Amino acid sequence: MPRTTVITALCLAAATAVAGCAQAPPQPPGADPGGSTSPPAGPWDEAAARAAVTALPASFLADFDDCADLLTYYQANALEVVGPYGLGGHGGWYAAEGDEAFAAADSAGGDAGAAQQEAGSGGAVEHSTTNVQEEGVDESDIVKTDGRIIVTVVNGRVRIVDVASAEVVSTVRLPGRADRTHPSEVLLHEDTLVVLAQEWSDGVHPVDGTFVAFPATRTVVVTVDVSDPAAPRTLGSVRLEGGYRSARLVDGTLRLVMVTDPPGVEQTRPAKGTLAAEEEAEERNRELIRATTIDDWVPHLQVLDPEGRVQTTDALLGCDQVSRPRDPAGLSTMSVLTFDLGTAAPSPTSGAGLVATGSTVYASTDRLVVSTSLWDLWTWAGSPSADALWPGGAPANRTDLHVFDISDPGATRWSASGSVEGHLLSQWAVDEQDGVLRVATTVDPPGASQTSASSLVVLREDDGELVETGRVDGLGVTETIHAVRYLSADLAAVVTFRQTDPLYLVDTSDPTAPRVAGELKIPGYSAYLHPVGQDRLMGVGQDADEQTGRTRGLQVSMFDISDVTAPRQTQVLTWPDSWSPVEHDHRAFTWWPATGQVVLPMTRWGSGDGEGMDVRPQDHFGGVTVIGVDGQTLTEGPSVSTGPKQQAWGEGPMRTLVIGDQLWTLDWQGMARFDLATMEGGWVLDLP
Repeated sequence: MPRTTVITALCLAAATAVAGCAQAPPQPPGADPGGSTSPPAGPWDEAAARAAVTALPASFLADFDDCADLLTYYQANALEVVGPYGLGGHGGWYAAEGDEAFAAADSAGGDAGAAQQEAGSGGAVEHSTTNVQEEGVDESDIVKTDGRIIVTVVNGRVRIVDVASAEVVSTVRLPGRADRTHPSEVLLHEDTLVVLAQEWSDGVHPVDGTFVAFPATRTVVVTVDVSDPAAPRTLGSVRLEGGYRSARLVDGTLRLVMVTDPPGVEQTRPAKGTLAAEEEAEERNRELIRATTIDDWVPHLQVLDPEGRVQTTDALLGCDQVSRPRDPAGLSTMSVLTFDLGTAAPSPTSGAGLVATGSTVYASTDRLVVSTSLWDLWTWAGSPSADALWPGGAPANRTDLHVFDISDPGATRWSASGSVEGHLLSQWAVDEQDGVLRVATTVDPPGASQTSASSLVVLREDDGELVETGRVDGLGVTETIHAVRYLSADLAAVVTFRQTDPLYLVDTSDPTAPRVAGELKIPGYSAYLHPVGQDRLMGVGQDADEQTGRTRGLQVSMFDISDVTAPRQTQVLTWPDSWSPVEHDHRAFTWWPATGQVVLPMTRWGSGDGEGMDVRPQDHFGGVTVIGVDGQTLTEGPSVSTGPKQQAWGEGPMRTLVIGDQLWTLDWQGMARFDLATMEGGWVLDLP
């Protein structure tokens, strides 16, 4: 399988926490000089505990009065779900892939910014950028370029490649514990490189029959001066408890979404397989929860010097910066942090926290939206029953949305919260403009005799609440959403699929009365949609049998949406037994408007010998196919292998970059380079 775009392995707890603030995170009340946030011990307050596990009567969020109040909330909700084997899902691991954003069309449905052409500073040539959802909102990725250098994190090393010589001119040494800090993604802003890394732990060994309930996960944020690519200089770094979900960069301001499982809660397990031993273990676990301090639940931050030595250790957020959602939503803490890249060291300038988990992250230039669904809790708890999670249960098909105002570069403020029925495909399901959210959801059937269906819901921020203003239901009955693209403030494209691909064009010009303007049914489906000019929409996905829905290979479609009431598929190209990473990661897509070319990474495993047994090596292909776009016409251009010549097997590249008149490709082994016009070239650089 291709390397995932966001490498985040952590055991999810069932909850997260968020509240707004405009100041730098203060030290919580009761903190001692060593950074402890533990309030003085006091008697157990049964009334406060009951309130902590009860849904809020009206508002979607509530602040905590102090650290004692926040501690009671964590403890009370943990006591509701703890059993003989403790919290933490019995040590199971869940790989979370941060949902990323991709290129957005302009309001007229014209060329998107997926591969924006930019004239770099210092004489850098025009080059493509990361394919992002919203113009002006950059997203972290495994590779970045400014036209003069290429920075990659493949194979666990941050390397800087000089474009002119196609050579690695330096490797960035990451502060932190040796051989335990591994880069996941990077961002590049002028001469400042931001490295987002994971730092792994061997775990904490049991002591006196107890163990730490949740595996330790660390995120390290490092800023590096790359004004001299041959001699990069580390500016500073911080170590955060927890794993990051996603990162966005707007005009030099970094927004980071973190999820932290309780870092210090101890639990135990039965010593025997008897009922009595289970009863004893459960009671011991309840005692251990009641004995916890606030430091055992909330995330912390360490400031490191350029050599990785710890300078300070403090709570990441003050207790007054953490809120609870309307319904208890678990034990994790979700943090939205702001970093100013103009400062010497990457310390958060503001933050907000919520006791809940978070998965899907969307951001415009003004708002950041984090979603939480039952599936996040279910993965952690290992139970399909909402009633088994929290008192009173929760709708199995509900997604909570928490909106943060990021219009001020120096502040992170909670703005509004609300819920929609159903679950989200990805960040592409969400869009925000001027305080209006559009959300595409699929509601799965609760019973075998019922059918799935999808909706597009419009909500508006109103005094801290997301209030529904209008909706379209009944999209793709018996099907699920496979792709969403918000083409303008007035138009959305939604693809659902089971056997065929209905493409819906939804008119959202009136937020109180959105409606389906047009619909087109074709075989197969699109998993990614991208505007490639005025009234033209390209879909990348899979061809499929019209009767069975069985996929048959990669498919690229061109849609004419000039008449929204009657969208047309004007052309389709197919490649049997093939797939592209674009189908699950938008950042693998490159559209270069200057030459009218789409670069499509592709892997073909071959069709075999006709008996379904052997795949012939000569049928295999791992490389890129160039597609020419001219009006409504797609032209299949050359296909070139991008791997080393001696390699007979391999996958297509993870990323493609256009720099000047050259195409660069990146896979897990290294890089290849081609002339964009002729596609002549080949492998140029190993990245072992």
